Amino acid sequence: MARFTKLGASTAVAAVMAASLWCGSPAAQADPDAVARAQEQLARIEAESSAIDARYIELQEKLDQASKRLARADKDLASQDATVDELSRSLGQFAAERYQTSGVDMTTRLLTSQDEADFLGQLAQVQSVTDRANQRVQELQLAQADLAVSQQSAAESRRQIAAAKSAQAKASQEYHRKQDEAQKVLDKLTAEEKKRLAEIERKQEAERQAKAKKAIEAARAAEQARTAEADRAAEAAASPSPTAIPSSSSGAGTGSESSPESSAGPATAGSGRAGTAVSFALSQVGKSYVMGATGPGAYDCSGLMLRAWEKAGVGLPRTSQAQFGAGTSIPTSQLQPGDLVFYYSGISHVGMYIGNGMIVHAANPRSGVKVAPVDQMPLTGARRVG
Repeated sequence: MARFTKLGASTAVAAVMAASLWCGSPAAQADPDAVARAQEQLARIEAESSAIDARYIELQEKLDQASKRLARADKDLASQDATVDELSRSLGQFAAERYQTSGVDMTTRLLTSQDEADFLGQLAQVQSVTDRANQRVQELQLAQADLAVSQQSAAESRRQIAAAKSAQAKASQEYHRKQDEAQKVLDKLTAEEKKRLAEIERKQEAERQAKAKKAIEAARAAEQARTAEADRAAEAAASPSPTAIPSSSSGAGTGSESSPESSAGPATAGSGRAGTAVSFALSQVGKSYVMGATGPGAYDCSGLMLRAWEKAGVGLPRTSQAQFGAGTSIPTSQLQPGDLVFYYSGISHVGMYIGNGMIVHAANPRSGVKVAPVDQMPLTGARRVG
């Protein structure tokens, strides 16, 4: 997803408020609605850019699939070419053998033959050669048909690859035009407006970092608590209490001992996977945003989610739209660390909830991988995949 500026809705509101506080200053003579108009334009550009980014990633997936199909088709072509060549050579040998065995008319052979058994033997030999030749002809025809199908498949794959690359190039150009459009919006702001906005953004970024720090600390504390609980459960299972020993032969006693352990195990495993995914995503903060990238040096939004949950042993689809169908839907009011949070009506952006009202996501080329408030963009839904 492409986010071309650090100005969110809260930034714009705060900027307008700040503008009102500066009304008494002679230096603040800018249009009081300029920041609000800029924010509206940037929000529109951001949504359009997200849709372009999602389309680019979808094209990349189609390109990858077409490339795999082409590789298979080329491999089949090489094999079928060899088969056709071999069958053609074999048919040439059969033709020569048939000529040698049937060069004289069968009626002439019958009239001149003094040994009926010898004639019948020659006749059987000719028939055998003929049957094998006919079989090879059929095999050659089938092989040639398969070869033609593989050639068509390879040609279609090459056409799809060319179309996907062309569409990607257009999407990339459109994507960069949106960046230029966003920059022009910012350039229209006066120096005084830019100064105020920069100060507001610095304060908001400090608040985001403080919230992110709290979320990380809370996640670590929760993980330590889960680990300690798992250790206690393991120790209890390894060292049963004396009161449990006499009843170990009864079904009730066995059930009472195994129940706490079995209920704790899955919960710890699930939390562990989510913790692993969150830790990986947070460790990528500061890396670059690149359309179609899935790491390790750069990511797009869905690429970061793909690798983070892959690290936790959970496979996700490639695109944000497909990831919206993974796992189970949950209300955004019940978010837990590791949940995927989706944005915009076309599901063109995805981030990972880390707790304390924050997400980690691959934001845009200017910001890269960063933490941000969960409600900084228009929310569409959330999924639990761990």
